[in-house]
Amino acid sequence: MTVRVKRHYRRRRRKPGSIKWLMHILAVLLIAVACYFFAQSSFFTVSLIKVMGTQSVSGEEIVGISGLSKGENIFKINTDAAKEKILTHALVEDAEINKKLPGALEITVRERVPAAFIPTEEGLFQIDLKGYILRKQAVIGSQLLPIITGIELPPGTGVGNRLESDELQMGLQMVAQMDEQAKEIVAELDVSNPQKLKAYTVQGTEVRLGDAKDFNEKFNKFLLVIKEEEKRGTLDKMEYIDVSFSGRPVVFYRQ
Repeated sequence: MTVRVKRHYRRRRRKPGSIKWLMHILAVLLIAVACYFFAQSSFFTVSLIKVMGTQSVSGEEIVGISGLSKGENIFKINTDAAKEKILTHALVEDAEINKKLPGALEITVRERVPAAFIPTEEGLFQIDLKGYILRKQAVIGSQLLPIITGIELPPGTGVGNRLESDELQMGLQMVAQMDEQAKEIVAELDVSNPQKLKAYTVQGTEVRLGDAKDFNEKFNKFLLVIKEEEKRGTLDKMEYIDVSFSGRPVVFYRQ
């Protein structure tokens, strides 16, 4: 008799279903519904959009092209779509958008860095080291950027396009090696003939680089000669510098 009672007790404990389980489920559902409506409330309305990292582009311009605006619910904002819009700006290389609860957005922008100019029939294209055209302008102004000549521009080339050619890559390699002092000295890089690459200083001195073989070594020789001649005060007396061969550079002076 005792054994039967114990078995019956155990079966009752294992029986599924209970008012406590039902109350627990209802409580969870109520919390979920409350959280949903709270997330849709004005507490999470965007009231601040902060832009960081810009120099050439204004924060207002970045916000404008992003499509973001105050007054939207922060959870409904598609940051990926807004980022894609920002990246369409020619001067923007990368961007990141972070949501700061309850109602702020932070946009961090990395701008493209101007590296050189390419002449066109109507002015100058400013480009970065990757060959992206950043802007078009009529004159160089005060910017210490060399002009790369000898580049054929495809029809319809404009701001935002990326230029790709072996000649341009040679020119950009030269620019990448130039420090601020070299940029004050080198005015032009002529890449029209890959076998006879040339550079010109602001004083008009021609620099004969030859072909692209051992290019980095040749260009470094040229920069060393320029700095030595600057110390001597003879930059304006040089007619040409030849570093197209191995060995010591040849410097020819004006008579």
